[in-house]
Amino acid sequence: MGQLIILMTLCAITFRVTHQFSQVDPKFVPALPCNLSACYLPDCRCSSDIPPGNLVGPNIPQMLLFTFDGAITSTNHPFFDQVFNDRRNPNGAPISVTFFVTHEFTNYSLVHDLWASGHDIAAHSITYNRNMAYWRTLSESGWRSEIVDQRDQISRFGSLPTSYIKGMRAPYLQMGGNTMFTAMSGSFEWESSRPTFNQRVPGLWPYTNDYASTQDCLIPPCHNDSFPGFWSFPMINFLSEDLTPCNVLEECVPIPRTMAGMYNLLLTNFNDQYQRTRAPLVISTHAAWFLGPPDRPEYAQRMSGLMQFLDYLGALSDVYVIGISQARAWMQTPTGMPDIDTFVPWREDTNRVRSCVFPRNCRYSNGTWERIMSSCIPCPLYYPTLHDPLGIGARYFGNDEGQLIGLID
Repeated sequence: MGQLIILMTLCAITFRVTHQFSQVDPKFVPALPCNLSACYLPDCRCSSDIPPGNLVGPNIPQMLLFTFDGAITSTNHPFFDQVFNDRRNPNGAPISVTFFVTHEFTNYSLVHDLWASGHDIAAHSITYNRNMAYWRTLSESGWRSEIVDQRDQISRFGSLPTSYIKGMRAPYLQMGGNTMFTAMSGSFEWESSRPTFNQRVPGLWPYTNDYASTQDCLIPPCHNDSFPGFWSFPMINFLSEDLTPCNVLEECVPIPRTMAGMYNLLLTNFNDQYQRTRAPLVISTHAAWFLGPPDRPEYAQRMSGLMQFLDYLGALSDVYVIGISQARAWMQTPTGMPDIDTFVPWREDTNRVRSCVFPRNCRYSNGTWERIMSSCIPCPLYYPTLHDPLGIGARYFGNDEGQLIGLID
């Protein structure tokens, strides 16, 4: 018996050491196949294409999760207002989308406005470094500096409670395996960084990471350790007109250049879920794909196609356009259509009060470049950076970053 125990222990150690992306930290263990008898809502769910709560077909509200990555600026904010304002879900609450905010060039007073309007604000990094190897090999402390510290940064300069910043997405969908999940799982409730093609129809439902995921790993490294209670919202691949899979809308080829082309792309992929098991559909894109110069009419055409699609959804009594944080609340307490009007997390949040009344336009320079940052609070002395996210003392942190040189009316 003793020899058997020793052999099992050695096998477990060998598995951890030889797996490419495993963690050395003994407090984490490799995720095992999901145990249905031990994994149940609200705190645990196996990765599966089976809807939760014994709900089936028309009794399931179809969740549409629009997400936009990148900086919130005075250029794209009017687009968000034009497309999403004055639209409501079947229960009467305003629709909401999820914004994965990056720091550089973000106008934090506009982030506050989006939050106060009921939208979901999530973290997406301070630097938005374009080097994929940077994210692939980033250390645990590096992920914390980029994402966890950014949550405090958004909260401070955007004047919104940190409790509302519940989720994150890896920049460019380049995850960092167990290292990223170790850093994120203790500070956030969910992530949405991992596309799936193998489980697009029927669609893969959101799941917790207590146990091993069945999801395909399209952009490695993917985690293999256990992270109890930390939710993943799969990004179900779209299929373009020529049936090419795409992780985000911009990757769909041929690129839609007409209102009808944009509308049909959205409608076809929506129906793949709506007419089957109604897995939540994450629609990921960037505002820049809809904004362009007047001599490039395809940008405006795509925007018109998006608005036509939203008009179509507005006529459906069982479709809800919500933020990922609202979808997570539903996953924990699955609620069928007969009772969905009374589901509190999907009602209008009256606790979101606009308090960013007099934003400051802060101007910074280090002698070679200038930055302007709009803040809901008095300007920090230094321009916020990766190692000084709140701008409290760049010199102390050894950075050659910009110092406050004035305000812009």
